[in-house]
Amino acid sequence: MKLAKFKIISHNEAQQVDETTSILLNLNHIVSVKPIKLTTVKREVIDGYWIRLSNGKKYKAIQIPESIKDTFNEELPKMTVSESNIHENNLQ
Repeated sequence: MKLAKFKIISHNEAQQVDETTSILLNLNHIVSVKPIKLTTVKREVIDGYWIRLSNGKKYKAIQIPESIKDTFNEELPKMTVSESNIHENNLQ
């Protein structure tokens, strides 16, 4: 089990406030991490992340481990444009 600390935000409807909570998540169960913009009750816009786990649970995180942030800063290979505009079907 590979645990990492995240800080998540949730909205408390009864008190009309945003609450932050620290949580340990198993990195092996993270299906996706998506950067998003979050708004608070005070109308502030903050950078956050949408975390989805293999069990279907979803969290809005405002702090994530540096190792995951570094992955977002990683450069991807350049996109290549096909020299041919003909689609070939390999039907057998």
